[in-house]
Amino acid sequence: MIVPIVIILGIVLTAFCSFIWIENDLGTLTPSFYLLPWTFLTGVCVLGPSVYLLYIGKFDLFHPLVFAAWTYVFPAFVIGGLLITFGWVNPYFMSFIDEPEYNLPLTLVYIAVGFLGLTAGFYLPVGQFITNVIEPRLPTWSWKPEQVWIPGIMLLFAGVAFNALGFVEGLLGYQRNVGFSVFDGLLQFLLFVLAEGTVLLWLAVFSAKQRGFMFYLIVVLLSIFLPIRMAVLGSRSSLIVGLLPIAFAYVASGRKLKLHVAAIFGVIGLLAVIIGATYGTTFRNIKGSESRMSAGDYFGQVVATLDYLSNEDLGAVVDQTTDALAQRIENLSSVAVVVANYEALAPYEASYGLENNILNDLYTSFIPRFVWNDKPPTSDARAYSDLYFNYGENSFAISPFGDLLRNFGPIGVPLGMLVLGIYLRVLYSLFIETSTPSMWKKVSYFSLLTLISYEAFYATIFPGSVRIIFILAVSLWLVNSIASRTKVSDRTT
Repeated sequence: MIVPIVIILGIVLTAFCSFIWIENDLGTLTPSFYLLPWTFLTGVCVLGPSVYLLYIGKFDLFHPLVFAAWTYVFPAFVIGGLLITFGWVNPYFMSFIDEPEYNLPLTLVYIAVGFLGLTAGFYLPVGQFITNVIEPRLPTWSWKPEQVWIPGIMLLFAGVAFNALGFVEGLLGYQRNVGFSVFDGLLQFLLFVLAEGTVLLWLAVFSAKQRGFMFYLIVVLLSIFLPIRMAVLGSRSSLIVGLLPIAFAYVASGRKLKLHVAAIFGVIGLLAVIIGATYGTTFRNIKGSESRMSAGDYFGQVVATLDYLSNEDLGAVVDQTTDALAQRIENLSSVAVVVANYEALAPYEASYGLENNILNDLYTSFIPRFVWNDKPPTSDARAYSDLYFNYGENSFAISPFGDLLRNFGPIGVPLGMLVLGIYLRVLYSLFIETSTPSMWKKVSYFSLLTLISYEAFYATIFPGSVRIIFILAVSLWLVNSIASRTKVSDRTT
């Protein structure tokens, strides 16, 4: 399969480069070819695990190292490096990077070394040892697809209720919550219940052997949520993120990912990125800012966006989308700002609540704010943006690599990513490579895997995982209670 996959990737890359080539005035480009060897080195380190897994026949789109590489690290830093090299992006904060010929390559080195640390941590025997200790203590729940229709729908609608409340509170959508409630942190994590119910139901759909009324009802219900999610969130990535549970459920249900199916997934994913970027960019331009507004006015912006896209010149929309997509993909420059300035700005971090944020968040974030009203804020993306980018109205990417560098210096990057790699191995071994696969394990794996953001703070990963584990434990226990009653009812009828 290696040859056809390489050919497909080559065609996609060639088409992408050709499109960028045509859409830009090449006479104005200022190539930074000094970045090319460092970009290539980083690409080799990031894609190495994927190539190895493909070679040994264990390639999995949702393997932790593959998922990290393809969903964020490779596009953001390797493709991002190429975008900078050929002058296709030039954000204003490039002026904040002193000696870019030194700091941009150094940033790529940190990314490469950090990903190698992640890989090393994953393959160290420590993760498997921890798995062997935990696995015998896990529940032995086993559900058939038909048993989870009702509890899955209950999770789905509970998630819809939490998301509706989150939207009203300004925690969801393209709006900013200025005032904070003591329960906002709890609500932020309860929003996740919608994704949990979604992946559970898609797993049941792809695992079902009989297709009755409930089967088709669930498929229609889940499909309706895709455009609604994109419309409400106003995010460029909302559509592709909404498709991830479908792709995961297809693979995790035991279906073989044949070449033509992989090609279909690839085409659908590419279209989702383009459509999502087009809608998200237009929606944000029309709304103008993250200011709060009533639900009626907010959905009025949705209608205005759709009206604009249906009437605007296609060429103008394509130009706008291309530029926004390139700016969104590239995050090398934002992390390079940290690399270039973290030592000089270290004395000011305390006044912004960012000093030692990894350790501080680790021991304070487990205490609910309604218990500790004066608890200092956890890693604040706005404060970070204000300090490093002199603009606190946006949330600039920092990535775990940059966060580790700020907190512990260069040695912290590989060591911190090594710890994360061990954690990922535990997740993969417990829930996917287990000898007793079950639906609840797959739901847990997807939930915890997608929680890890390679764009945000390292500090939020483990505290966030503990909260999600607690929510998973409670919600899946309720699902099992209902599913087990359904099983008893089936036996008696």
